[in-house]
Amino acid sequence: MGLELSTAEALFEDRPLKAALLELGNAVIALFWLGDEPRLGTLTISMPGGVSSPLLGDRDRVLSQVIAERLAHLYGKMALVSINLPPDLGVSAGRVLLKLVGELVRER
Repeated sequence: MGLELSTAEALFEDRPLKAALLELGNAVIALFWLGDEPRLGTLTISMPGGVSSPLLGDRDRVLSQVIAERLAHLYGKMALVSINLPPDLGVSAGRVLLKLVGELVRER
């Protein structure tokens, strides 16, 4: 199995909210960011079965944990999720982020 990269994009408050998912043999790595330049943000790791742990950052911790646990469950692999959003967006972007997750997963 080679590397499989999926991407998705949605507008949130007239700004591009972007996502990328990289599937590895034993894990998935998902990145979510606002704007054109990908940036590492709040980082969470999750294992199938709902065990998760924040690794870096706190601002988008809950969203990162929810998405990491969902991806770990869907793929049956560990999931590493990074969310980098401005402080003023946070939870309000949650619905759009979950929509992007759905688009990324549909591509598999």
